[in-house]
Amino acid sequence: MLDSNWTGSEIFVVDAAENLHRFLVSQNSLTQYGKVSLPRELTPADMAYGSSEGQEFLLIAGTESGHGVVVSYSLEGKPLRSWKFRNICSGIDFPPKGRSAYVATSDSNEIYRVDVHGAKITSIARIENATKLGPVAFDEGSQQVYVADVASGQVYQYSLASKISKVLVTGLSAPTALAFDPDARRLFIADPGRRGVFMVDTRSSKPVAVEFAPNSLKAPYGMTVISNDHVAVADYGANSVVVLSVNGTLLFRYPPSD
Repeated sequence: MLDSNWTGSEIFVVDAAENLHRFLVSQNSLTQYGKVSLPRELTPADMAYGSSEGQEFLLIAGTESGHGVVVSYSLEGKPLRSWKFRNICSGIDFPPKGRSAYVATSDSNEIYRVDVHGAKITSIARIENATKLGPVAFDEGSQQVYVADVASGQVYQYSLASKISKVLVTGLSAPTALAFDPDARRLFIADPGRRGVFMVDTRSSKPVAVEFAPNSLKAPYGMTVISNDHVAVADYGANSVVVLSVNGTLLFRYPPSD
């Protein structure tokens, strides 16, 4: 899993051993400046950076003792608060100007709204035809929630205004991460089953998932948009983080190649 702060100057990565890594982003490199272990009771599924009322935090959705949970952590890895669910939490995103996170569940195929400063959890939709919902991306400008169906290889689009869901794109394998670029109105999709990152122009009347980074990744499981329109990807298959240009070209990776 991977996310960045909203300026794209820092990225945060949770590895397969449930360690949280912090990186500074420069023009041509990543520099790691922090690493902490998350509690072993938590099995993370998706992560979102947040900042509200002067406090920065990371929201991690997953399971704990067999139940769904969202946990808020400080950037140093200290647990701040948690929200418990009856269903399995599989995806999360948090908008820059909001105070609510959007959470998906994989066993009930619901989308929830979570007040990050309170205890309130509100079910706002159920995607009736979904098989197994996963990662989430939120378009704050258009009030659209994008959520991947990891079992059917589809991405759904849900409008908070109209309360209508529809299939945005199909033909994927097992999309495990979503990231929305609000400036270019593009949705990025990491699909380790197809060993690549795909991009969708959400303004199109007939949206299509096109290859964004072909033949350069092994198993992308996390992704975020960072500074200078670059995209950072956690490539678990290569035990590395790669940074791609706006055109999908590999720019550099961490750790650096020999």
